[in-house]
Amino acid sequence: MIEKNIKQSLPKISFIIPALNEERVIISSIEQLLPFKEGNEIIVADGGSTDRTLELARIIADKVYDRNGGRNKSIAENRNKGATLAVGKYLFFIDCGVRIERLSEFIEECLKLFEARPELVGITLKVSFFPEEKNLLDKIILGIINTAVRLFNRMRIGVAMGWVQVVRADAFRQIGGFNENLVTAEDSDLFRRLNKIGRTICLKDFIAYGSARRYHQDGWSKAIWRWLINLIWYIWKGESYTKKWEEA
Repeated sequence: MIEKNIKQSLPKISFIIPALNEERVIISSIEQLLPFKEGNEIIVADGGSTDRTLELARIIADKVYDRNGGRNKSIAENRNKGATLAVGKYLFFIDCGVRIERLSEFIEECLKLFEARPELVGITLKVSFFPEEKNLLDKIILGIINTAVRLFNRMRIGVAMGWVQVVRADAFRQIGGFNENLVTAEDSDLFRRLNKIGRTICLKDFIAYGSARRYHQDGWSKAIWRWLINLIWYIWKGESYTKKWEEA
């Protein structure tokens, strides 16, 4: 009876936020999850911040991974470190600064789908830039990306944008988590490997919003070129062409 009660008291969802020098948005990133804290847990996985990210995260997060010197080699390593602290049945990875439209409904839909479909091991959603930052070109390109992600998951190729990924914890551990050697494409790599043991989907009725700053600063031509060369390198050599993890 004691063992049964302990299992029932374990968190159902472990929210995992990877962070690196995110003092500007770490509090707001955690606060959006606080309404769902009961029965779940919030984890911040820091990759070696030199600002106040860790100090602020410790104020309201349930658990914080502190590298305690140095810097992680990739956001994939951050996510994996957060997962080592997680005890929830489902791992809900959400990048720092990302906001989910109708978050409560999205969480409910994920739980409903996982319970109804035992073969389902991973869920992602559409992405967009914050409305006040988005222009027409952004809308067109992101529309193409979102369509491709949905289709590839239907085809069991397994593709995802890393902003938000919800995964069964047992499936995540079965495939060894994220590939920490990938500086980019680690999100799609995870979904590709998940498709070897189950199914993944992209929910078209929900949107994750993130900043357009880097994309507007670099330009879409540079961003698309970076994606293409990393994709080719990943297919050819199984690794990222980009070797340095850059802050968002």
